[in-house]
Amino acid sequence: MDTSTPSTPIRPWQRVSREIDLPVPTAIWVLTAHVLTILVPLVQVAVVNQHYTYLSNVLDKPELLYVSAGLFLVASVCESAQNTLDRWYLTGVPPSLLDWLFSSMIVYGLALQVLSAVGNTAWTWPATLAVATLFPIAYLLGLPTPPIQAVLGLAAGVVIYQALNQPVVFFSLVTVFMTLFFLDILLKTKQQVMHGFTTLVNAFSVVALCAAIIWAANDAKGMSWPVLIGIAVVIVGGLLGLRPQLLKLPETPRAKEPNPS
Repeated sequence: MDTSTPSTPIRPWQRVSREIDLPVPTAIWVLTAHVLTILVPLVQVAVVNQHYTYLSNVLDKPELLYVSAGLFLVASVCESAQNTLDRWYLTGVPPSLLDWLFSSMIVYGLALQVLSAVGNTAWTWPATLAVATLFPIAYLLGLPTPPIQAVLGLAAGVVIYQALNQPVVFFSLVTVFMTLFFLDILLKTKQQVMHGFTTLVNAFSVVALCAAIIWAANDAKGMSWPVLIGIAVVIVGGLLGLRPQLLKLPETPRAKEPNPS
């Protein structure tokens, strides 16, 4: 007579959780941040659609903002797919197809923002797309890529500011700093809570663009330069002040997998 204890079958939710090497609270935070980042481009689509008549009067090709949002959405999906392969425990993403697609889609999305504002000027198309295309090539060759993204991000901010006259569009520069800041803390400490912050702050630039469109379309004052600069100083100064303490954060332990049945 077999007296051995029958094995307990693993339920579907357990099988899913085995693919995430994070403690439950951290996993909830990181996954929520990624879901929000995927959804934010849809907010851009809704805002552009609601104020399309106004945008048609101040931008050369406002329809490109739809495509830009679509590229940001695809980029977020690629990032989530890469995280799934990494079991959501980020230690530094090496060159990979999904990371290449993620980064390239972000850059082309910024390029389309530039063209949405000044696309009626013939030379801007080859110039902007040529700069954007340098990014995926530089990535594959192992060359520095941040300067390319910085140039397009700044160009997008300048031309959209000229059209909307809303300083908040330059908040994207603050989001770049925050992204690099939290990513640096994450890679140095392997504290995965920083993974959520690194992801979520990326969405703030899209939120800033949406705010600029809404304020401009409603002839609202919006965020003034002094307020924007003040917020930027507080954020940058606050994070730099916290950096020594954040670098002391403990490494996040990897979640234990249940025994297979």
